[in-house]
Amino acid sequence: MSNSIQSPYSGNDAAGARGSDTPAPNANPEGSPADLFAKLLDAQIRNQNPLEPMDSSQFVTQLMMMQQTQAMNDVAVLTNQNLATTSSMLVVALGSQVGAAVMAKADSIEIGDETVKGRLALENGASNVTVVLTGPDGEQHRIDLGEQPKGDVNFEIDPQKHGLPPGKYEVKVETGAKTEPAVEFRGTLEGVRVAADGKVRVRVAGIGEIDVASITSFMGRSV
Repeated sequence: MSNSIQSPYSGNDAAGARGSDTPAPNANPEGSPADLFAKLLDAQIRNQNPLEPMDSSQFVTQLMMMQQTQAMNDVAVLTNQNLATTSSMLVVALGSQVGAAVMAKADSIEIGDETVKGRLALENGASNVTVVLTGPDGEQHRIDLGEQPKGDVNFEIDPQKHGLPPGKYEVKVETGAKTEPAVEFRGTLEGVRVAADGKVRVRVAGIGEIDVASITSFMGRSV
């Protein structure tokens, strides 16, 4: 004969019994906007002038305001939770791309000994396109790309050819148009993190830390 004692609950019944001991969450925790609103409304009702009671329509209006306040608070909480989840998923996805080459928008570039590859997009053709690099000493170095048609324009910055000492350079493009085209540079994705403001930031070799939205394309890993 077995001396084991079996629980009177099994399967879903046991789970249900255990779950019944868990207190139901408070929909309006103390200190929440809805709780404060309810307390103010209760105080208003208790302290109203009995000779001049509040109109019932005022109660309805205030109750609707309380519901709207709670709904807005719930939406804000849910939005923050969704943003946090999205940021975490994005970090995981980008983390798998660390070590891959990317193209990213930047208005400055760190130049060393190697050639830097860049790209710009022209909304209209231009008779004379010039990439202007301004070094730490304030000296400008101009790279003439000549006449270029509408669309993407690829270029290279060769430090030896253009006499560029190592350092960080500000970059701008002159086309003769009022709107200056954005410049993209190729670099290796080195890291990903979530900043204190909740935004996802990436670190790209030669460019530094930038917003993830600055990445325009992934070029893959070199074999």
